[in-house]
Amino acid sequence: MPKNIVLINTVECDLSHLLLNNLIEPLNAKGLKVFIGIHNSFLFMAGFAAELEKDLKRYYSLPLESRFRKKGFPPFLSAIMAKMVLRYRRANLRSIAASAEGYFVFGEQVLTPSSSKVRLVFSSKPVDLDVVSLRHKRIFEIDHNKDKLVFTVTGRVDLHRRDYISVLRSFEQIDASKFQLVFLGEFADEKVRELVSNSSIRSSITTFDRRVSEEEFEHWISKTDFIIAPVSEIPPYGKFKISGNPGDALSAGIPLIIPKRYYEGNTPLGTLSYTDSESLKEKIGELIENRAFSASISNEALDRTLSIADGLERTASLCNILSDA
Repeated sequence: MPKNIVLINTVECDLSHLLLNNLIEPLNAKGLKVFIGIHNSFLFMAGFAAELEKDLKRYYSLPLESRFRKKGFPPFLSAIMAKMVLRYRRANLRSIAASAEGYFVFGEQVLTPSSSKVRLVFSSKPVDLDVVSLRHKRIFEIDHNKDKLVFTVTGRVDLHRRDYISVLRSFEQIDASKFQLVFLGEFADEKVRELVSNSSIRSSITTFDRRVSEEEFEHWISKTDFIIAPVSEIPPYGKFKISGNPGDALSAGIPLIIPKRYYEGNTPLGTLSYTDSESLKEKIGELIENRAFSASISNEALDRTLSIADGLERTASLCNILSDA
């Protein structure tokens, strides 16, 4: 990385004003070029339609309200305080965005505050070439109809961010002997836990009652054939914020199955989209029954991951150009 470019990955915190006053502005004063990571672009931007603005504010207020309630504040006061904190945070982050040289994002579809500033796009996780090398062997096995397919949903299991109910409904209509469904994250939602416990396909579902270690995570990713990203219908995901599931899939060269609206028609190679639980069931059924199709999608996903790995050198070259500008 050139010596006069500084990448700051996380500025979306409660003390963002301190970052601005004590880090970003002093770096600017020294002539350094500061690039900030944009994880939740809504927090940096303005000018949304009234209904969308309302939905997004509500989404970002929810975890703040929960935090205040856990501290003993009554619900009505928690809601008021959450709105105040969100307003304060957005004001600070917009000031940071205005003072930065440019932005970097994890996911090419994520919006950024201004097209007039330089924008870099990275994969959300480093590409693991050791894991990728195992994909070649697994794709051969898929194509030759060996073993049942493994479908994995990565991340903490809760209904605030992901629609696990549609996933369960879809798989319950498929022969349980032909797949393994893995919820690769801590089981944190009692409603989903109850649905899984009473499900007709319980024997084909793997769950975890604790936080999954990095070693366990990598172990199950190495066994995974398809990653499902049942991201919620709440607006941020896809356009304003990238979900972790696409990053997990991209870093390991695994095909992604994700709601159609996530990429808004610009679906990357190695990605399948669905509209509802019935549509998801049809996609899963086709993958299970048509192994040539499964292998084809898997090869597309692997090729995309390898192109991202190759692109790291191009990103380094771009940073050198920016450094000299």
